[in-house]
Amino acid sequence: MKIRYCWRCGMEVPMLEGEESKIASQLYAEGFRALKKDNQNRFKKLLDYYNELTGFEERNPNAILHHFADMYGPVCEVCGKPYRTHQATFCAACGNKRKMKKLFLDDIRTIDMIYDRSLESEFDIVRSYNEFVAYITKNGLPNFISFDNDLGLDDERNVAPDGVACAKWLVYQSKLDLRNLEFKVHSANPVASEQIRGLLNNYIKHLKTIE
Repeated sequence: MKIRYCWRCGMEVPMLEGEESKIASQLYAEGFRALKKDNQNRFKKLLDYYNELTGFEERNPNAILHHFADMYGPVCEVCGKPYRTHQATFCAACGNKRKMKKLFLDDIRTIDMIYDRSLESEFDIVRSYNEFVAYITKNGLPNFISFDNDLGLDDERNVAPDGVACAKWLVYQSKLDLRNLEFKVHSANPVASEQIRGLLNNYIKHLKTIE
């Protein structure tokens, strides 16, 4: 549990995290299926669970569904209120433009093997296709991505999806606006490097022609 600002309530409230949110969702579904007409009785287990856990006297079961910490983004660097979603690019409270981390895709290398050591704090590292997709799905599109291609083996000792697969996911599946994406390919694989550059450059060029 953590205290965070809720946009629906307009104030700071206790918000549930992880397993707490899962339990609350299950209790809400259980109450929703109940035949009782009175919401206080239908959702008594949910209300009791939330109130006992947080010490907060919530009487509206629907409000609890907005009190899941994971549904909001990180806090704004200027005003301290959370971004409304993980993908939000600006703060709805103060208008601050969110400064996104750069993303470094590589199964082995560290940042200082490609870039100056002073830039390490600007990057987050992902080591696989799955981590790449999960990171962007949760945090939104970074301003800059540095691509490796060959990402080693998966858990079953098969060749893992590579940097080309990551680029294809961005173009064909992510549904993200890539027009302002900056990227570099630091892979030592020349053929795959050209595939990544060609795919992303051509798609970004296409997007800009239909603005």
